[in-house]
Amino acid sequence: AICPQGLLPCRRASQKASRSRVALARPHLGAPAAIDMAETSASEDCRCITVVDGEQYDLTDFLPKHPGGPSLLLFVHGRDATIAVNTAHKDPHKTVYPMLKKYKIESTKKNDEVMKDKLGIPNFLLPPQYNAITDGPTYNFDPKDESLLLNKVRKRIMVKEVQQKIKQIDKAFDSVVIALLVAYFALQYLWLRGFAPSLLVVPILALLRTGIAGGGHYYIHRGGSLLPHGLFDINYVGTCFTGLDGHVLLHHVYTQKDADVKRGFFGGMMGVPRLFRIPAHTLHKLGHMTTGMLIRGYDFETDSENRENQGVSLKLREMGLSTCNWGFWAMQALLRVEMVLAIYCGFFWSWLAQFFLATWINTLLVVSSHDFTQIIEPDTKDWARFQLLNAHDMVILGNPWIDCFLGAGLVQHRAHHILPYQKSGWANHYSEQFLEAAVKEAGLPWLPPKNLFTEILPDIVNRQLLVPVCDPVSRKQTYPSFAAEHLTPSAWLYTLVYIAKGLSGIGSV
Repeated sequence: AICPQGLLPCRRASQKASRSRVALARPHLGAPAAIDMAETSASEDCRCITVVDGEQYDLTDFLPKHPGGPSLLLFVHGRDATIAVNTAHKDPHKTVYPMLKKYKIESTKKNDEVMKDKLGIPNFLLPPQYNAITDGPTYNFDPKDESLLLNKVRKRIMVKEVQQKIKQIDKAFDSVVIALLVAYFALQYLWLRGFAPSLLVVPILALLRTGIAGGGHYYIHRGGSLLPHGLFDINYVGTCFTGLDGHVLLHHVYTQKDADVKRGFFGGMMGVPRLFRIPAHTLHKLGHMTTGMLIRGYDFETDSENRENQGVSLKLREMGLSTCNWGFWAMQALLRVEMVLAIYCGFFWSWLAQFFLATWINTLLVVSSHDFTQIIEPDTKDWARFQLLNAHDMVILGNPWIDCFLGAGLVQHRAHHILPYQKSGWANHYSEQFLEAAVKEAGLPWLPPKNLFTEILPDIVNRQLLVPVCDPVSRKQTYPSFAAEHLTPSAWLYTLVYIAKGLSGIGSV
């Protein structure tokens, strides 16, 4: 079995208790119910309470019915989900808002008592003074406001013929992901049998991992079954366990805001002296690859809800909605079997080379679609306008259909951020023509994509790899000189600790 031992509770006993707790949490489907949020700790544990447009909703009864799966809803428990409701759905005012009326509650608690000030995530990911209740961004999502860019885009994208075409494109995208998987396993077989030279295998394997992870990226956005989410982790960088929250919710909802966890993606690495940064981070990721991800995965499966954890996996099991994150554990098992087979067959150095290449290609791609040093129009209330101005597309080979996979699904990034519910990078590329027309109608600039090799990578290298040791957010330099940075014992100690933390999974989940 792939799941860690001891994770599954006694189903007969727990399901009965779970049903009773869920029953306490379910409002009637008629008029809003007056529910005392302090009923019992048991009912509280099984609730999924969220705030939309200032109103509270108990979505516990809707968890098994949610098309995107119950995990996404459990992650927004105790949060304001207004932005997610309005942007992660194709036509929310026709589909989501009518449904929400069934689950509205009249609570005895105020919103600031129900909501979590730190979002239920590790506090170190947020600025010390950040309070999600008062500091969260607000946008105008009035569907009747024709000046909003999102409404202009939807007017074009929701045409029946356009939607039919997008469905066809999504199916073609899925077919390519399957083809990449077939090629991936075929190449592994030929390599380990000695029929394919390592000089050829290493770069191709790294690119296949990147492309397949790009498919996993969109499967996470689709929600639903957790099994295909595991493809997100095949590049050694993605973490599907937290991708639903850290990427789909926190990054896309809070883009370029204090709660955007991607802004601190290089945080730990920035404390390592420049000359040691690449080898130290590589060893750090090797720690993830050996024991780190397994330890953190187990923690995530078993941790209960607290100030720094939403306890989603444990809740899913208690409510009988899931056993474990099969996609995560299946991929972790596959990656380790590959490593063991490579060592057994005498290809350790080739394996290490492809690990290094895949890790760094995808690490740099993660931050390739935003300029995290500059925020344009931070106070605008037009959500799509903000996304457009603070993301950029990229070109790799020049063919957007191919570049979509070479860029791990991040190439058509403006469309991806304005239409995050779309199911494939190819759908985003097809939608760009409608997005461009809407942008021009709004009088906004439609800039050409940036070249990955000549514009994006040089900037990332200068901004992340060559910058002196500093605070990852304020960019305040820690040491007075290059020599001090590399000769100070505290810098060496930090580097050693950073490498060692990879073994326990710090920095992975």
